[in-house]
Amino acid sequence: MEKNFYLAKWDDNSWISYTKDDDSIFNTENIVIGHNVFAVGNNKDFIVGKQHPCKNKEEHFIDFDSLIPNKEITNFFIIDIRNDDFKVHSFNNENDFDNCKNHFGIPKSVPYKFYDKYLE
Repeated sequence: MEKNFYLAKWDDNSWISYTKDDDSIFNTENIVIGHNVFAVGNNKDFIVGKQHPCKNKEEHFIDFDSLIPNKEITNFFIIDIRNDDFKVHSFNNENDFDNCKNHFGIPKSVPYKFYDKYLE
């Protein structure tokens, strides 16, 4: 991706991680968007993503039995990477997500470079 952001994958599950100074992308403190990320696109200023939250509502990171996605809910994200201090904007509906993309001047046509049809 861009500027120290990575799409991490473990056992067919993906999340977005940020690391500077060669720290591990698998450290929990580096995770920006948790598991069940199924769509990621970017340009030089923004990263956009879609994710289904886990059905398990308890705090967890690597409890693989509990990573079952709740496909009835989709979370949408815009990560502003124009500065070193990135800002994450999150939305629980596509309309607000599209409005924010419009506000930032992010083209609707920013392609998803990663798209997991199975998780969708």
